[in-house]
Amino acid sequence: MDDRKTQYQKIFAIFIPLALSWLFMSVDNPAVSAIVSRLRDPENSLAAHGGIVYPISLIIEAPIISLISISIALCKDWLNYQKLYRFMMLQCFFLTVLHALVSFTPLYYVVVRNIIGAPEELLPYARTGLMLMLPWTWAIGYRRFYQGVLIRCGFSRMVTLGSLVRMASMLSVLFAGYLMRDHFSGTMVAAAALSTGVVAEAIYAGAKGRPVAKAYLDHDPNAEVISWRDLFIFSFPLVVTQILNFGWMSLGSAAMSRMINPIASLAVWPVLSGLLNILRAFGYTCNEVTLTLLSRKGFYETVRRFSIYVGLASTGIYLLFLVTPLGDFWFVRFSGLTGELAALAQGALSLVFLIPFSNALLSFYQAILLHNKKTNGILQALLVFFVIIGAFMAVGIRTQRWQGILVIALGMNVALVVQTLVSMLQSRRFVPEPSIEPLRSMELQ
Repeated sequence: MDDRKTQYQKIFAIFIPLALSWLFMSVDNPAVSAIVSRLRDPENSLAAHGGIVYPISLIIEAPIISLISISIALCKDWLNYQKLYRFMMLQCFFLTVLHALVSFTPLYYVVVRNIIGAPEELLPYARTGLMLMLPWTWAIGYRRFYQGVLIRCGFSRMVTLGSLVRMASMLSVLFAGYLMRDHFSGTMVAAAALSTGVVAEAIYAGAKGRPVAKAYLDHDPNAEVISWRDLFIFSFPLVVTQILNFGWMSLGSAAMSRMINPIASLAVWPVLSGLLNILRAFGYTCNEVTLTLLSRKGFYETVRRFSIYVGLASTGIYLLFLVTPLGDFWFVRFSGLTGELAALAQGALSLVFLIPFSNALLSFYQAILLHNKKTNGILQALLVFFVIIGAFMAVGIRTQRWQGILVIALGMNVALVVQTLVSMLQSRRFVPEPSIEPLRSMELQ
């Protein structure tokens, strides 16, 4: 068994490239918001993008977000890889059809006007943005499948390089949109940039992932292939989890639209959520690190401690944004918020103080449940989150005392902490005792 120092070296070898990839992904929306806030009609464009286009696109793609975890866990050999590839392509096809129906048919008005309740002046902006986001779902499903293959086969650095490809492509479109700002709305520029970025990364991931799969996966013709039934049982809770995980964001937009000063809250939401994604980026990586290393003897306690350190470091970065001029720089100078919007964003940021730490531990506990194929436990914990955040939304709408972004921020803070505690309790029975005891004995010496 590896000693503690060697274990941390192996953890960092996996963590650093994946953390960079998550960090690059988390920069997408802040970069988009920073450009959109400098284009014409910024408040409506930010509100349409952050409150309608992006949340709807996320909830449509939600079922394929778990493909990276499914790919890491189940692409054990060539035959299973081929079956999971077909599974991925079928999912992407049907979800892209759904996106097209929401964007190009009268279903758009049912979803955006009647269900979300978006202000009427945002409808033209958001529809064009949704149309331009059509390639988003298929590209993300394809890239996440191959990212899982690359991680499983030990090529995490290629995942980071793919993120750089996406970022360069996205920034190129944003820059072009800024130069031609008199011709396009901010919502159009944002959607075009995000779509271009994920398509470029998907092409890169496939180009790198296919030869890696062919060369490094076992080609045993007698390998046991997962049945469609077992694949459904394994993936269904993950799919529902991701739908709820992103679905609450659409519900959050709907709730903010029904509280006081809705356009201000919807305009601040993409800027705040973009910063939160950056603060949570390293914590998200704990999931892939744990999932990759948990089966190795002696790694459980080290990975658990590492996840705690990541949570503490993320909280430290959060405090820099909260109590130093870095927060003003982010909201005012970088994101382009002014006056009331900047003050509202700062107020909302102060209400999410437990999220960076909780997120790292939640990722760790979810990986334990996923490793032990107890995906129902992940879903159950998220349902608890959903109930709590829903209760906050209901109170905010009923009382009409607070601006929506403040209600959502505090609700997220409380709900994520409880979700983490529930996940911790569910994962306790899967603690690998043989992995812990040798480490405890080492500590006593």
